[in-house]
Amino acid sequence: MQEKLTAASLIKKYQRLFQQYDHHQIAERLVCMVAAKQGINRVALVLKRESEPVLCALAMHNDDTLESRSLTVPLSNSRNLPVDLISSVLHSGQHYSLSASELQPFAAQSGIVIPILEVETCLAAFYIEASVEAAKLSSVVEQLEPIWLMASLMTRQVSDRQCLDEQAERHRMSEQALWANETYLNAILRYSPALIAVKDLNGNVVMASDHYKQLAHIEDDSLVGKNALDIYPESLVESLTTMEAAALDNSRPYETELDLLHKDGTLHTYLMVKFPLSDCNEEVFGVCTICTDVSDRKMAESALREQQSRLNYMAFHDSLTALPNRSLFYDRINNGVARATRSGGKLALMLLDVDRFKNINDSLGHDSGDLLLKAIAGRLSEGVREMDTVARLGGDEFVVLLEGIQDLDDVRFVANKLLAHISRPMEIAGHDISITASIGISVYPTDGDNTDELLKNADIAMYKAKEAGKNNCQFYAKGMSASAVNFLLLENDLRRGIEQDQLILHYQPQIDMRTGALTGVEALVRWQHPERGVVSPAHFIPLAEETGLIVPLGDWVLKAACEQQKQWLNAGLNVPQMAVNLSTRQFRQRDFPGKVATVLRETGLPAEFLELEITESCAMEHAGETINQLNQLNQMGLSLSIDDFGTGYSSLAYLKRFPIDKLKIDSSFIHDIPIDQNDAAIAKSIIGLAHNMQLTVVAEGVEQEQQASWLRDNDCDQVQGYLFAKPMPASSFASHFCARGEFDVTANVVSLKDFAQT
Repeated sequence: MQEKLTAASLIKKYQRLFQQYDHHQIAERLVCMVAAKQGINRVALVLKRESEPVLCALAMHNDDTLESRSLTVPLSNSRNLPVDLISSVLHSGQHYSLSASELQPFAAQSGIVIPILEVETCLAAFYIEASVEAAKLSSVVEQLEPIWLMASLMTRQVSDRQCLDEQAERHRMSEQALWANETYLNAILRYSPALIAVKDLNGNVVMASDHYKQLAHIEDDSLVGKNALDIYPESLVESLTTMEAAALDNSRPYETELDLLHKDGTLHTYLMVKFPLSDCNEEVFGVCTICTDVSDRKMAESALREQQSRLNYMAFHDSLTALPNRSLFYDRINNGVARATRSGGKLALMLLDVDRFKNINDSLGHDSGDLLLKAIAGRLSEGVREMDTVARLGGDEFVVLLEGIQDLDDVRFVANKLLAHISRPMEIAGHDISITASIGISVYPTDGDNTDELLKNADIAMYKAKEAGKNNCQFYAKGMSASAVNFLLLENDLRRGIEQDQLILHYQPQIDMRTGALTGVEALVRWQHPERGVVSPAHFIPLAEETGLIVPLGDWVLKAACEQQKQWLNAGLNVPQMAVNLSTRQFRQRDFPGKVATVLRETGLPAEFLELEITESCAMEHAGETINQLNQLNQMGLSLSIDDFGTGYSSLAYLKRFPIDKLKIDSSFIHDIPIDQNDAAIAKSIIGLAHNMQLTVVAEGVEQEQQASWLRDNDCDQVQGYLFAKPMPASSFASHFCARGEFDVTANVVSLKDFAQT
């Protein structure tokens, strides 16, 4: 028989519980005592708090086992309890029986929320779920009246002790946070590479970082209690005091830069920031100083300014002679024209070209040529006024701008003086060299009202001076024959054409005679002159060879062809090889294989897709050097061919040592075959020679069907010429490819179907 819970027994039970258990265990005991009643499935004890209710204990039946656990969880976080109903009971202090619809989510037949009161004040509530009907549950609840009485005695203690535990935990966390903050602050003050200090309103240091010990005149002991005179040089203290006063008066940070000497003797630049410190009542109680070492940044900024200055200088000055370059010259002459227009005055433009400069480069080398150009630049600068401009336009071409002139005789005098200065012997690389120059002069506004027109007319006059025997000056005259100087003018136009990207490439296919397939394409340069239109290579290539412009022209062709070949390959077009002609000067350049490797690397073109062609005469000139150059190129993986074969005087002893892949029969031997038996015999001999040397043979200039038939019958491997396709722009060449990326021979002038072997 169950022991009746009298008031005395309840008090004893209450005392034993608080002696043996903590508040978590007491709460757990209370829910277990309720859950032990037959028919009750789940019991929860919820404590009322000022902020929000807390679920502190839960007991439930799991099969035949009663499980319980203590919790400290906000009621709002519980997903398996009727949170709103329990909160309502805690607020009202009234019992609440749950309806069937309210119990549906919890799979119980009946349920009730019992408030635990203390003098009409609700302290807690028991939430009960049962597997019995509501009437039966009400009867069980009545039997538990002693437990509700005990709970009313204990929940206050449980709640208070839980609050004390939470306060203790918060206190522990606060102490831990305070300790962490002190640790962080000490670490910052000890290891920070900045000067950090806090001073009170009397100017005494409250705390300071160890970095202050790096400063000269600072001892290794603590700075706490010291003032500004103990830290900074006396010369700085007054200005720093003013800064602090400004920061305090304006209640905002104050910044400045100052230089401080370190103990190691180095001077460091610091960015100093001073700002006031306020308490929770917005009362200022001190000043904080943070000084960041910005020496490296200042040095970097200084270096950047110097570099920018150098870059600006390099952008407007010639790297060899340090004279103004074309860009700066254009700026100065434009300004000079503007000044002359406003004042109604004149200015003279002298274009100076060194006579026979090519001979210096060819005989003494480019290094000596550079020394000569520097010496000429110095003499030109010495021979004019400070207000005048001497510039180098490129190569051996200089320009002199004379402003504020009154008489043309003065211009002639200056020109002759410059010619005399230049003609004086000068020592270059151990040689006494005498050199002359030719000067062409144009005058604003008589000979032109803009820079380009003045340059053009000075150019005409300068070549007239060369035509007159060199080493003299000529003024521009409208009666000068343009045709007489046209070829010479073309040189300067070509220089500008290379610089201004007026060159274009056309591409002529090379065809396999047996299959009709594309075996490669040859890149052929064209000049799109803005005024003359398309200039034939027959006109400007000899000029480029004579003037040395063939080297930059050839470099441009090589890179442009490689870029185009890479684009075609990326587009899926099957172009086996890109053939590029090399001039003798280009091929003889120092470290030419290295330049080719650089172009391949920059364009991303694999070497096997590039073929370089040199003429037979170029190959046989300095044959030993040729073999060395060709071996280096061959080791890179690209193909090599001898162009215009049959026009030179080949030595078979050298020819067999050349690491070449192709011989190209010159078009002069193809033109009259098969009618001219001599040409036919030469062509047949070349084909036989090439095949015996395991070389591919290519016939150039094939324009007639009978030529193609003869070449096919005599086992010529490849052909190119107008019969199959003219040289064409890149876009036209690409249009001949079918969807599979193969070259469509049916789109050519003549179908190769008739020539292909079946």
